[in-house]
Amino acid sequence: MAKITRSNYLDVVDNVWTAARKKGIMHINLDDQYDHGTALAINGNQLKNFGSCGYMGLENHADLIKGSIDLTKKYGVQLAISRAYVRPTYTLELEGLLSQIFGGRKTLVYSSTSNAHISIIATVIGSEDLVVLDQQVHFSVQFPARNMKLKGTILKIVKHADYVGLEKILQEETNNYNKIWYMADGVYSMHGDVPDMDILNGLMAKYPKLYCYFDDAHGMSWGGSNGSGYIFDKIKFPKRTYLMTTLGKSFGCIGGVAVFPDDETYRKVDVFGGPLSYSHPLPPPVIGAAIASAKIHLSPLMAVYQGELKQLMDYFQKRMREEGIPNLSTDGTPIYFIACGLNRVTRNLVKRILNDGFYVNTATFPVVANDKSGIRISLNRHLSIEDIEGLVKVIKYHFPLAMEEENDDFERMYNDFGLKYTGAFGYKKEKEYKYKTEIYKTISDVNKEDWDTIFKDKGNFDFEGLKSIESIFSQNDKATQNWEFRYVIIRDENNEIKLATHFTSGIYKDDMLSHEDVSIKIEKERLKNPNFLCSQTLAMGNMFSEGDLLNVNAKGNDKIEAIGCLFECIRDLKNEFEATTVILRDFEADFELAEQFEDEGYAKIRLPNSNLIKMNFWNDEKELLELIPTQKRRRNIRNYALKLEHLFEVEVKENITKEEADIYYRLFVNVKDRNYAFNFFKYPEKMPIVLAESKAYEFIEIRLKETQEIIAAVWSYKGEQHYSPMIMGLDYRYTQSIYLYKQTIYQIVKRANFLKKEKVYLGYSADFEKRRYGAEQIETYCYLKVDDTFNLDVLESISNLS
Repeated sequence: MAKITRSNYLDVVDNVWTAARKKGIMHINLDDQYDHGTALAINGNQLKNFGSCGYMGLENHADLIKGSIDLTKKYGVQLAISRAYVRPTYTLELEGLLSQIFGGRKTLVYSSTSNAHISIIATVIGSEDLVVLDQQVHFSVQFPARNMKLKGTILKIVKHADYVGLEKILQEETNNYNKIWYMADGVYSMHGDVPDMDILNGLMAKYPKLYCYFDDAHGMSWGGSNGSGYIFDKIKFPKRTYLMTTLGKSFGCIGGVAVFPDDETYRKVDVFGGPLSYSHPLPPPVIGAAIASAKIHLSPLMAVYQGELKQLMDYFQKRMREEGIPNLSTDGTPIYFIACGLNRVTRNLVKRILNDGFYVNTATFPVVANDKSGIRISLNRHLSIEDIEGLVKVIKYHFPLAMEEENDDFERMYNDFGLKYTGAFGYKKEKEYKYKTEIYKTISDVNKEDWDTIFKDKGNFDFEGLKSIESIFSQNDKATQNWEFRYVIIRDENNEIKLATHFTSGIYKDDMLSHEDVSIKIEKERLKNPNFLCSQTLAMGNMFSEGDLLNVNAKGNDKIEAIGCLFECIRDLKNEFEATTVILRDFEADFELAEQFEDEGYAKIRLPNSNLIKMNFWNDEKELLELIPTQKRRRNIRNYALKLEHLFEVEVKENITKEEADIYYRLFVNVKDRNYAFNFFKYPEKMPIVLAESKAYEFIEIRLKETQEIIAAVWSYKGEQHYSPMIMGLDYRYTQSIYLYKQTIYQIVKRANFLKKEKVYLGYSADFEKRRYGAEQIETYCYLKVDDTFNLDVLESISNLS
């Protein structure tokens, strides 16, 4: 299979978060000052802290500070001995106090909650078990769960809080596995929502093999008796429920905690719990503070502190409802998510709130869907009613200004979130773009001269090329082989074209650019469920084209106006086709509008390199080899292409028979079925016949001279100054024995040279082979927007399991 360069999940996160960092709303440096949890000093400004996860405000409690100092004075700052060899009495004291908090269940403490998950998941889950992850369960749970694939454990993902989907898995798989684990958060960190424990307890009663595994880090301390967390008091099946939590956040310290359902599991993990034994134990300064915090939790003071926070939570909820602030979070948690929608609106509003003296968090893709970004706000006990009132007023004041400045409106945003627009803010976008947007459903309705003036020799999507593509991908029996076309032309007041492009809408495979191994796994599932991980997609350009698909003929404010019109058009087309995914492609690394695309909520994703040859014409083989820059490349072309050319009979055809068309198509399917580097639905069988009807296309037919058997075919588009081989078909019996692929690439270049075409577009993949002929590898990117990250999360999980 051809090797390609592609994006990975971390590249996407890096691009999105780097953009937010440049805006000054993420990765902010904190000054030295920190005032008891209520204020942060950033760039010399005191900001009220509405971003802390220290909900109970214990990190500055006098008892914790004293406990930390006392134990540090007595034992120093660390004990550099593995717990497997020595465990100090102060660690046992802390675990004993934690056990009291959790109703006598045994506990172990870890250097972090992440290490606790690694330890427990690897110990209690076996190869005969099935793991079902809630889509939004914390990464610290997902990572070790995915690694269980190495033990043979099967993993599945369900949409967030999809208990119907969970029960369907239970019904189908109960007899196939020893245990079925459902892994979820106790309180989700972005939206502050919680699992439905009534439903989960009901499922546990109905399905004895169901085990629940909760990370209740965000529920600790502010919830539950003795601050045992949101989940603990709601557990009805303690022997089948595993609970992980943290000494950080509300507890005021640092470290992870495992709460055990039985003594035997505790014993096994205590003997060797992976990172429990090989990572550093919690140091005396931390344990001293944790012991003090645990004692507060076990005292009547804890209920007082919980009541103080609840008073703030109730007031904040009440004020947001009164002011119509779109809070998506569950009542009764100290985490709030204010819906903003587009990235640019969220970033604008966050910046305004920071400038007005309040610190809040930014929630953006990939943590949430692109169009569903927002502000994450968290309360801590040291804040006051006055602080909350100040923040509510700031949000109320700045939200409509941010919307207006970013030329968005609340009604559109509410609709995207599936909310009923209340008109609370009273702002609806009034600005209308002065440019005129023309949208055509067929290239035949577009002025040929206008279109070709813009797109001639940029690929196979000039006027004639698109007529053929429309014919191929229309009126087919299979839905996956039909595309809807839209041609967009944006003109200024003088009727001058400022922007032009085209879009197609169709069903795409979400793993189109995934690793080959991932697509192979997914194709097995598609044998049972053909629509698995497929989405209705709106794409710039079409799957049968590559090149410079977007033309912008404007500068300065004119360009901003044109791009604004484009985004409005995309939103309308997305709604028209009920698309859940939008892909804008093919852009080079230095694309000057990248920031505007990212502000609109698009994630920048690396595509495979595009290969382009800028031709230096040659008269014979000797001149060709003289143009090749290295001896190694010259030797490869000489030995595997030139010396073997006599084995082949090569003919260029514009007209083909039905029999030849069938052979060409079968050769194409050979390549398609073996190459998952681009995983797309098969093109229609009528494709070669349609292309043969166009004067712009020709076919390079390669026969094996000895048998006269057709063993390769290339379908190429002839532009005025460029040559674009669009489809290659091969007989794989000859790719190794007589280097058929190498011969085919040589014949393409040879034909372009004969036609005196200045450029040859050689497409994606096989960079090394194409580089031999001087192909330039161009870094190419797309910009992606999804309504729901679920399919991406599933793909990522499969990628990690491959």
